[in-house]
This record gives sequence, C-alpha cells and structure tokens, in this order.
Amino acid sequence: MSESKPDFVTRLEEVLKAIAAVSLIGMALLTGADIICRGVFGSPIFGVEELVAILAVLTTGLALSYTHSQQSNIGVEFLVSKFKKRTRNNIRCGTNTASAILFGIVTWRLYLYAESLKKAGEVTMTLEIPTYLIIYALGFGFACFTLTLLRDVAVHLKGGK
Repeated sequence: MSESKPDFVTRLEEVLKAIAAVSLIGMALLTGADIICRGVFGSPIFGVEELVAILAVLTTGLALSYTHSQQSNIGVEFLVSKFKKRTRNNIRCGTNTASAILFGIVTWRLYLYAESLKKAGEVTMTLEIPTYLIIYALGFGFACFTLTLLRDVAVHLKGGK
C-alpha cells in the first residue's frame, strides 16, 4: 500500500471517519442545546434522545474501519507479544480472517434485519424516522470494516506487514 496514493478502502475509511466525527460533534451539540433549552426555556428539544441515539449508532458503526486500521482498538497482547514477529503476524492474520468472517455474517444479518424492518414499516417512536435506514447505515459501516479486515489479510498473504 503506497503512502502517496491511498487505496479504495483507505479512502472509504477517511470518508466514514469524517461522517463519524460529524455525528459525534452532533451528539455533543444536541446534548448541550437540550440542556440549555431545559434550563432557559424549561422545555427539552423534541426527539433529542432519538437523534443522539441514532448519531451514536452512526459514530460507532462508521468509525470501526478507521479504528482498526489505526490499531486504536483494544487488544489483549500480553501473551502474543512474547512470540516472534512472524508468529505474531500469523496470529494477527488468523484473527483478522476470523473477524472478517464474523463481521461479514453480521453485515449480512443486518441487511436482512433492515429489510424486515422496511417491510414492517417500523419507525422511531418520537420522530418517526424509518428504522431500517439506521440499520442500513450500521450495516454499511460493518461492511467497510469487513473490507478493511480482508485488506489486512491480503497484505499479510502477499508478504507485507
């Protein structure tokens, strides 16, 4: 992977990271505005809990790929760190492969779940936002995470990292 020209997955990670950051900022701003409205006007912002929950889902789901690529996730490395570098890389490849399979299944199931919510006409309680849209967005984040994991496996199998 060249530093001068990022691959498709890396560019996708950057876009999703930006959306997740905007969602996180939106959560903070909405929460702050709700507190001010409660204090000053004696009335909360209508539907703020739903909006913050939706933004939390987006923040978490869309940040997975970038977090993984930056190795910012929590890993239990105490035992693995005792092995030789090649063994550690092989373990990482095995873990990434298993994770890609798991998150590929999760992505598929999220898609099926979103489809069932769409057919049922499910909406959020207060703002009546179609729930399936949120699940599709979460599934897209998981799909991108799966692509990131598969990219790392491919890099390992090619002899990199």
